[in-house]
Amino acid sequence: MLSDKFKSILQLIATKFIDLVCIIFNLPTIRQLQAQLQQQKLEIQKKEEKEKALYRVINKIRASLDIESIFRTTTKETCKLLGVERIAVYRFHEDWGGEFVNDFEFVEPGIDTIQMIGENTVWNDSYLQQHQGGRYRNNETIYVADIYTANLSQCHIEILEQFQIRDYATAPIFVRQQLWGVLSAYQHSQYYNWKKSDIQFLAQVASQLGFAVQQAEMLIAMEQKIIELNQANQRQQILFDLVVKIRESLDMEVLFKTTVREIRKVLQVDRVGIFKFDPESNYYSGEFISENVLPMYDSAIAVKIEDHCFSNNYAILYQQGRYRVVPNIYEIELEECHLQILEQFQIKAQIIFPLTKGDELWGLLCVHQCSAARSWTDVEVQFIKQLATQFSVALQHSELLESTKIQAKKLADINQSLEKANSSLEQLSNIDSLTKIANRRRFDEYLAIEWQRHLREQQFMTLIFIDIDYFKRYNDYYGHQGGDECLIQVAQAIALIPQRSIDLVARYGGEEFAAILPNTNIEGGLIIAEAIKNAIASLAITHPKSEVSNYVTLSLGVASMIPNVETTPESLIAYADEALYTAKREGRNRATPAVGKFIAS
Repeated sequence: MLSDKFKSILQLIATKFIDLVCIIFNLPTIRQLQAQLQQQKLEIQKKEEKEKALYRVINKIRASLDIESIFRTTTKETCKLLGVERIAVYRFHEDWGGEFVNDFEFVEPGIDTIQMIGENTVWNDSYLQQHQGGRYRNNETIYVADIYTANLSQCHIEILEQFQIRDYATAPIFVRQQLWGVLSAYQHSQYYNWKKSDIQFLAQVASQLGFAVQQAEMLIAMEQKIIELNQANQRQQILFDLVVKIRESLDMEVLFKTTVREIRKVLQVDRVGIFKFDPESNYYSGEFISENVLPMYDSAIAVKIEDHCFSNNYAILYQQGRYRVVPNIYEIELEECHLQILEQFQIKAQIIFPLTKGDELWGLLCVHQCSAARSWTDVEVQFIKQLATQFSVALQHSELLESTKIQAKKLADINQSLEKANSSLEQLSNIDSLTKIANRRRFDEYLAIEWQRHLREQQFMTLIFIDIDYFKRYNDYYGHQGGDECLIQVAQAIALIPQRSIDLVARYGGEEFAAILPNTNIEGGLIIAEAIKNAIASLAITHPKSEVSNYVTLSLGVASMIPNVETTPESLIAYADEALYTAKREGRNRATPAVGKFIAS
């Protein structure tokens, strides 16, 4: 047998011979092939790391509905992942000018000498304005390796030099297929070696930002609709109450006082008053018989007012149903005598509606703004008109009961419809649109409420974090539609496990779910976690790319604690999250309890 030393010599000779042959025939040597293979492995590894990083960024974007949090998180994460010195967001105006938004900018620490772009820095590019977004409208991503060799205009270079920008890459942000803005990456201290994968990464992040902006704007619109419905509901409720008072009582003094108080409160005006004409004056004199006014303004009660201008020019018009909406008394043509009366009571803007008794002009319902001019809305005018109409009805004793019954029924129906719409919108804002279970917004809200209750009662509460194993692979294999179907099935199955009305199952973000179990210790939480894991296993959803099973499986982290003054809801979240990652490290497809200072069984 050959000795080991002799074998080594033969192996060395063979290697040298192969290398010589490769040199003679101009072929790569074994070492060169090994080096090339190693380089390819490194490039594949970097690509996988960048894809994972993008996936993390997208999850963070989708997990929030607050637009400021979305942009702050995105600029910071993108800056770090690309290794550039600055990430900023540029928003277009309607005229295709634009500005950089300060809150949406992130500069890598250590670049202290670079001037900040932000604080709503206007950066109008004449080319973009003339061409309405230029190449960005075609969804093109642009990068410039050196501003001095990129054939840029001198004015453009001067703007870039102002902020010491040496090279950059930009990607358009589209919202509802409309160009909204640009996500920009800048280098200041040194040039950046832009790779195709970097540009693609920036473009993918910009695309996700567009979806996030659309989602956030939809939520803002929904919340604004809820506010408007609440305001309308409040106005209709006051109107309804006043109608009821008119129907139940003919005590006009009490009715007037209630009305002026409620109108001033709802409209947030400075003064509301009921003016009554002297019966024998032919509408040239009268006085305010009821008012509600802020203390810094003079009262108009019992002050005799004479206005022959009104009697001669306007009385007949008000008797026929005319009303007056004045945003600014100095921007309309008024007789000097009439203007002096308004200035006497510090009036800057007003709404005047007639109060009639049959065919007779009885008085005026007056809404005054004394602090400044005011642009009255159609809703406000309509509200006053409805009240003025009801007062006129109240003044007609013979028609009081019949008229108010009809109006009360109509307003009751409107109020009920508004309450139903308000309830539906509130529920919609707390439900995840894909899985139809509670969303992250509802999770945060409910966890905070239950935390305070458990802090008072000193009871255990448990939190379970749930993650679908190798879901990205599942999503890549079946596509986003298949991934969405999987998320829906898993979410609905999880939601059926907790049986109590106080338990909450929510979509935490991406493929991650969470379950809040009030008044539950760690043992109870583990029982629920195992039941959830088994429920998903029973679905037998095929997962050919999983490393733990042929079917979809879950990793679960369970944490339980009694809240105290030293802890916060974030403490419980951190323990559950740590337990979840422990479950993943230990092989996935398992439920793992958290351990720590505040975790108790």
